[in-house]
Amino acid sequence: MITVIGVGNAFRRDDGAGPAVVEALRGRVDAGLAVTDGEPARLIDLWAGADLAIVVDAVRADPPEPGRIHELDAETAALTARPVTDHALGLGDAVALGSAVDRMPARLRVLAIEGADFGFGRGLTPGVAVAVGAVADHLAGALPPRRGAVRPADDRAGRKDA
Repeated sequence: MITVIGVGNAFRRDDGAGPAVVEALRGRVDAGLAVTDGEPARLIDLWAGADLAIVVDAVRADPPEPGRIHELDAETAALTARPVTDHALGLGDAVALGSAVDRMPARLRVLAIEGADFGFGRGLTPGVAVAVGAVADHLAGALPPRRGAVRPADDRAGRKDA
């Protein structure tokens, strides 16, 4: 079982990157799709028992390069991932807790998208919006397609003029 979890809040501008990736994957991949605020117990419940859990989240960087994508494994996420919003706990804490209570997925992959604006409001900044599309397209190409979904490359494969 594969699970893609978008972490964030669509009402905090670039913090909505994770949920936007999940929305872009709907109907395209054969995977469980979920959105959460990143609270550790909810994350653990969503990824427990998965063969592969992919967490997509927004991150702060100083100085920021909005839209830059970082790929982390479980060990790196446990050491470096800190919450974007004002919550005290985040992804790193969820990894540490999940490991302690033996509720980690077989494999955990974290795709972190650097954001610029985490203020109140809807809509992603341009660089983050581009990164969301790139991450969604990458995952759609890497994960099993949903039954009946046609990938653009698959559509061209059958044409003689492709």
